[in-house]
Amino acid sequence: VNINIPAGEIYGLVGSDGAGKTTTLRLLVGALRPESGQVKICGYSMDTQVEQARSQIGYLSQRFSLYEDLTVLENIRFFAEVRGLTASDWLPRSMEILEFVGLAQFKDRRAGMLSGGMKQKLGLASALVSRPRVLLLDEPTTGVDPVTRQDFWQLLVRLVSRTAKSSDQVAVIITTPYMDEAARCNRVGFMKQGSIIAEGTPTQLRARLNERILEVRGS
Repeated sequence: VNINIPAGEIYGLVGSDGAGKTTTLRLLVGALRPESGQVKICGYSMDTQVEQARSQIGYLSQRFSLYEDLTVLENIRFFAEVRGLTASDWLPRSMEILEFVGLAQFKDRRAGMLSGGMKQKLGLASALVSRPRVLLLDEPTTGVDPVTRQDFWQLLVRLVSRTAKSSDQVAVIITTPYMDEAARCNRVGFMKQGSIIAEGTPTQLRARLNERILEVRGS
């Protein structure tokens, strides 16, 4: 796998289960150590500058991993203070993000009482509280309804657009098994058995199939 993702881009890693998408994200976040090669986040090496590299990352895992007995705001506060933000920093930032993701009116609701889509929005809010430069999203819309998927992608596109001309510009890597979501990315990499087998913009990838008919028969 060899990928280079600039700020302001949404890069989609697409592949079936077991293709290596989640493993790639775990390597990027430093949860796994590569046997060879290197990972650099915003110029920081994940081998020798782990804390500096991780400080640039916001991560949303495939499964809801926040504290269900804490409220929405308490969850965000926890992750903000773990990252070293003071109350004067995290509180206004948290309210701004909750407004952005549409959870401001639910800030005092326990996370365990949220719907699946609202939990994913809370996960996104927690990932954004420290103003990451790199956002890693591991199949964030799996298992949620179509309307919630649409809402989540609108948030993602707005986030990238909103930061496009600022110093907070974000690079997004999202893994997905859905082709309609892949079509929304700026660039897409198709994975199979741990390797990128095709890469390009959705338009470039579709152009490879122009005037071709594929027929599949099963026995």
